[in-house]
Amino acid sequence: MKKWFYERSRFGTFKSNTTYHKLISMSETEFVEWAQLLRKEVTEQWDEFGTPPMIGKDETKIIESFSKLKDNPCNFLEKDLTGDEESLGIIQNFNKDASSVNQFFPTMLKTKISSGKSADGGLSIYDHFADPDMEEKFVRIMARAVKRDSMYSWSRSIVDKVDENPFWNGQGAIEFIKDVSEGKVFIDKYSDLDIWIAKVNTKTISNYGTFNQEYIGHGNLYLTAEQVQELKDNGYLNDTQVSNIDRIESEFTSEAGTTQSYIYQIRWYDKTDGIFPKILQVFRLSCGQPAVNFPALTAKYLYETYTSHVEEPITIYDSSSGWGGRIIGAMSMRKKAHYVGTDPNPDTSGRYQAVADFYNNNCVDNESETFQKFFEVEKKSNTYEVFTDGSELIGNNPEFQKYKGKLDMVFTSPPYFNREQYSQDENQSFKAYSEYDDWRDNFLEPTLTTAYNYLREDRYILWNIADIKIGSSTYYPLEQDSIDILTKLGCEYKGKLKMLMTRMVGLDPSKTGIKNAVQHNGKAYKFEPIFVFYKGAQNEIQKLG
Repeated sequence: MKKWFYERSRFGTFKSNTTYHKLISMSETEFVEWAQLLRKEVTEQWDEFGTPPMIGKDETKIIESFSKLKDNPCNFLEKDLTGDEESLGIIQNFNKDASSVNQFFPTMLKTKISSGKSADGGLSIYDHFADPDMEEKFVRIMARAVKRDSMYSWSRSIVDKVDENPFWNGQGAIEFIKDVSEGKVFIDKYSDLDIWIAKVNTKTISNYGTFNQEYIGHGNLYLTAEQVQELKDNGYLNDTQVSNIDRIESEFTSEAGTTQSYIYQIRWYDKTDGIFPKILQVFRLSCGQPAVNFPALTAKYLYETYTSHVEEPITIYDSSSGWGGRIIGAMSMRKKAHYVGTDPNPDTSGRYQAVADFYNNNCVDNESETFQKFFEVEKKSNTYEVFTDGSELIGNNPEFQKYKGKLDMVFTSPPYFNREQYSQDENQSFKAYSEYDDWRDNFLEPTLTTAYNYLREDRYILWNIADIKIGSSTYYPLEQDSIDILTKLGCEYKGKLKMLMTRMVGLDPSKTGIKNAVQHNGKAYKFEPIFVFYKGAQNEIQKLG
């Protein structure tokens, strides 16, 4: 019987699955051969078994995590204290119980993310592994992100803070290196640890502590180029510990006349630490930008909140079903609900039904207190109907037309023009309408018009969309265009919810120029805006002040 989902990866069998210590001990030639082997093994697993470079859960664990969804109270909404009058509140949900829905959609990491000036300029994570022309770039990425550990995945810097590195007893950088060499530091429970030296641009060292309040006032232990050279010459630093340094130098002047100054950072790592699974994060952040699923529990929360005034059963419409997060959110609702979705991506055909059936067949406990509270005995699960039409054309489908005037809520995250290229099928909106104005007038507006016309009165449309930047300076105003279209149709714009995104390594949302960023509980986050529109004027969802 066909399984619609991939399970655990086979990384444990990879010949490239070595330790970080062995990796930094490799010669340049050995490292290139390792990177080429890694690339080959990941591609073969992907092509042969349909398993992308993800950890994955087995079937039992998927059922176990999905089964937690219905009883989750979804208390995600918090006050926005920034003074933004447009804000309806902040949604903070980093729960991972529904993350296994990704396993039903193996082409997610094959999605091309466009950052160039045209729709044809996108690259996927899969391209970095499978495209022969990408091999040289892939090796460079591995050298920077893995061997030199630019994301601090395997190593940490020696900080003048004892509880950060308890084997440090307060000695200075030179004395610490000598003590390590003489076997005085990494002993007993620390015997598997070692150090390596990182070459750092002096312009970056002032940023230490930017992301973590507890590090402010503390700094790294640093060495000068002269000190590194002397320690190496005198045998206190071995070849592995300096293997990531191409040239020991205090500064370098390019042919263009630009001078860079360097200082040297001491990092520590565990010699037994394997490359996997930490390298998976490197793939996601350095080998193209991954497509992101909408959090199922956030969808569940929004469904239940914005239909709180509606009698059951509730009919929900999702005009871009995406990667299944919202259909799982609907299946796990504590209210009787019928999910209606559409998506023209041929790679997802049958998969929405598969993940919904999997949930309904394995995760609905008819005997549970929750089930008895919210469902009649004969109503065993929530229901669905999924179409394969584009959302701009779905209104022409006779089977869909039965929902006209019957929808109780519209909620989706539509394509951001050509930002995410879910497939190269000609029915994809960025293919059919390659110029933004054309896409806005012939995809966005008819999609929203259908949503409005099919929605009952006294109901809500929730629209998760964001402006996109193409190239260095071109912005497309997807947010304001959506607001303009829906208000012209007759909706009342209520404001926006700010859905916090997981904080990414190396991204400082507090920097000026980063759109859709917010300070919350002392930390800076990027957020995805969810715009709220009301059809009718009888009941309102109160704004959190």
